[in-house]
Amino acid sequence: MSDDSSKAPKGGKKSVPDVFKWEMVRKALRAAEEGVYCWDIQTGDIFYTEQCMHMMGLPINVWGPNIFTEADRTIHPEDRNFFTNAVQRYLSTPGTAPLRVEVRLLNLRSRGWRWIRVNGLVDYDTQRRPLRLVGVWVDITRRKMADLHAMEDRDLFRTLINYLPDSIYFKNRESRFVIANEATAQKMQVRTPSDLIGSKDADYFSEDMSQLARSEELQIMETGRPITNRVHKEPWKDGEHTWTRISKFPWYAQDGSVKGIVGISSDVTEIINTQHRYKALAKQMEIRNHALEKEISLAREVQQALQPVSIPDRVWKHAGGMVRRAHFHQVYMPSTGVAGDCFEVFPIGQSGLGMIICDVMGHGVRAALIASMLRGLMEQVANLADTPALLLSSLNRQLYRIFSQASITMFATACYVYIDLDKKRLTLSGAGHPAPIVLQADGTPMLPPIPRSPALGLLDNAMFRESELRLEPGMKLMLYTDGLTEARNAEGDELGATRVMDFLAQRHPQNIREMLDISLAAMHQFTGSTRQDDDICLLGVELTEEEG
Repeated sequence: MSDDSSKAPKGGKKSVPDVFKWEMVRKALRAAEEGVYCWDIQTGDIFYTEQCMHMMGLPINVWGPNIFTEADRTIHPEDRNFFTNAVQRYLSTPGTAPLRVEVRLLNLRSRGWRWIRVNGLVDYDTQRRPLRLVGVWVDITRRKMADLHAMEDRDLFRTLINYLPDSIYFKNRESRFVIANEATAQKMQVRTPSDLIGSKDADYFSEDMSQLARSEELQIMETGRPITNRVHKEPWKDGEHTWTRISKFPWYAQDGSVKGIVGISSDVTEIINTQHRYKALAKQMEIRNHALEKEISLAREVQQALQPVSIPDRVWKHAGGMVRRAHFHQVYMPSTGVAGDCFEVFPIGQSGLGMIICDVMGHGVRAALIASMLRGLMEQVANLADTPALLLSSLNRQLYRIFSQASITMFATACYVYIDLDKKRLTLSGAGHPAPIVLQADGTPMLPPIPRSPALGLLDNAMFRESELRLEPGMKLMLYTDGLTEARNAEGDELGATRVMDFLAQRHPQNIREMLDISLAAMHQFTGSTRQDDDICLLGVELTEEEG
């Protein structure tokens, strides 16, 4: 009798050989985004698929650490006890529910952390002892980062409204409080803003007042028309009354439906009751304005203190005895109390240095706050300092997210220069900023080619490019903000970079200080005045080379 086991059954499909089955499984595992693992609890051995090894930053041909038994090598210190306890609880409590735990996993190559969710199911022997744990890892870093950003946004919003002196609150469609700040809680004489949640105006104000508020809030939700800066009398349940200036707006959900109203009010009782004392009030406002001027003056002093008075030379000594030196000079001239211009100079590695100059849109306190924020962001992207285009891209993304979250339209121009004294190379990239003026070794001025790119904070995925120059001993370079080149004369003409370059070519500055002073002299001569209408910031560097 012949063996027909290799033949396909009549009317059926051919069976797939085991080798092909395993090949299909292997390809499916490689194609999956999740990593698969199998932990033999009895022997302690663990098997990882390629995706698991990639998450740990290891090549597939090495033996990766067991995250369950070697948590000190793989799991974030803040998550280890939680992770270990969760796994032990799961293994010691037989059941049908799978293991699900979220932890931070160490990438052993980059030494960075990523969030993963560890899922698993355990097999038990006949004595209900765990034999093996099989499951998957899912990379949830992006979701976790989004959650963290959302929490930061909520904390920022809560901090913002709690420090504002005006009452800010949100009501649902039934005119019940759902969000309120500290000022609102104080006004309603409750202990915390949480005590207001769910209550109505009728719990605090007279019946007429609460009915009026409900009526106008219904109208706002039906028509979408806000109430803005209306001053009215507020009778309370205890018979007292106050005056308030109130604004109410519709509160929209993401789908466009109306969730309720947003209210902002400020107590103007004192103003209404003391109109006959106008002179005293005017005097009080004068005192407050003086205090504000002092604050702005102090802010200006702090801002100027943050800018270095002098920048130390950057020196690099070649192995052959040659010494190359970068010598700096700067001018910082706010047009008002505080400025939206800023600059930084910092060393990079053994032979490099970075120079950046920024100009925030507008003037005054608002621009100065953004400039201060830019200085802080620069420290966060210091690891990109030797790649100008990447550094500006990172600054742009962070600034765009901040502006988007705050719903403000702002931008900042910037020019970043990376100088490598060893390779005698200068790399620069710009973000809507004027190109620097370069005085070549023979004294000839030029504008280096710089790729056109948008300003920082306008587009989330803006692209920035770089250009390079060969360094020469005696070369001088000046970064500047447009307060210099956009200065106007009596006829309304702008100075422009070309006139500054002509002025420099005629006077042959001998060092970088003279180059900056001559550039300012060009502006004053062109405008016929020492007055300035915009912030001015100049940052210059001179390169020398000599025998050691």
